[in-house]
Amino acid sequence: MTRTKLPERNLDVLRAIAVSLVLANHILNALIGHVSPLAAWLGRAGVQAFFVHTSLVLMGSMEKDHAPARRGWMQRFYVRRVLRIYPLAVVVVLVVLLLHVPSRTVFGARESFSAGDVLANLALVQDLFNRRFILGVLWTLPMELQMYVVLPFCYLIARKSAIRGMVGMLLAGLAMSLIATYGINVVPGIWRLPVLAFVPCFLAGVLAYWLLRRARPPRVSAWLWIPLIAADLVLGYFAWDVWTESWIVRAAFCAILGVAIPLVAELRDSILTRAAHTVATYSYGIYLLHPIAIWFGFNVLRDQLPIVRALGIALSLVAGCVAAYHLIEKPGIRLGRTLFHQPVPLETEPAAP
Repeated sequence: MTRTKLPERNLDVLRAIAVSLVLANHILNALIGHVSPLAAWLGRAGVQAFFVHTSLVLMGSMEKDHAPARRGWMQRFYVRRVLRIYPLAVVVVLVVLLLHVPSRTVFGARESFSAGDVLANLALVQDLFNRRFILGVLWTLPMELQMYVVLPFCYLIARKSAIRGMVGMLLAGLAMSLIATYGINVVPGIWRLPVLAFVPCFLAGVLAYWLLRRARPPRVSAWLWIPLIAADLVLGYFAWDVWTESWIVRAAFCAILGVAIPLVAELRDSILTRAAHTVATYSYGIYLLHPIAIWFGFNVLRDQLPIVRALGIALSLVAGCVAAYHLIEKPGIRLGRTLFHQPVPLETEPAAP
């Protein structure tokens, strides 16, 4: 079977932009003291772009594992995902509890959590049991894990060229989003599965993989990749301003990314793509640790000059991400590979946002 070529440098840029949007969301909120519509959209768009990126890269990861021909491919997928997501998430939960970092805003008061809250956050099942999030950004991780359950089955459909299966899967994803939006007071227990509202985001990545497998040459110049992402963000913001939390905005924003990825030629190696690759490598740590760094700058250093606080945020975030990746994330990735004697490069093991 011919291996599908993913535009890795373009995907690094997309992931770097996604984590930067989430970071900008929380810094803007801390600076102005409340959640602005623009900041809210930037954060939500960043998370949605993460979902598109992650599902696409995981499609490629399963293909590199010679799925489904190679025995045990699904087991390897699940074990590697657990070892990729949980180690750093558990450490971050414990650090937040130890330092009494506010769960949502840098200016929040200290909070106390029940044993059930702590256990749910460590297991990343907060939404299933209606438990409080010890750190606000953890809201995406349970949804990632729940989507991982079905991604191997999405892969089995996407690896085939039949358009009927792909269309059926996309329609099913839209139906799930509709149920999550309009069935909250109709379908018992549907509130436990907020992931349903974001299924179209993950399926946009699956769509991108399906289109890439059709091996049609890109029709759009590589230099348009970043402007296309920017245009999608702007269009999404104006639509978001009209239909906040709309499933239509969410699905359209991600669908544009999913269709654009196969259409745009890959960027050449450059300082920009190498910088994006570095940011993408540490993106999971950036995502989980930046609220702690912002809290450190705005609270622990609140009596210092603004430049000192800014440097405190930047240095603590960089140091934390580097330590997290090399001491926690990378060993987890290697353990997953070692358990199955899997010689897959580290770059093919993305983490949740």
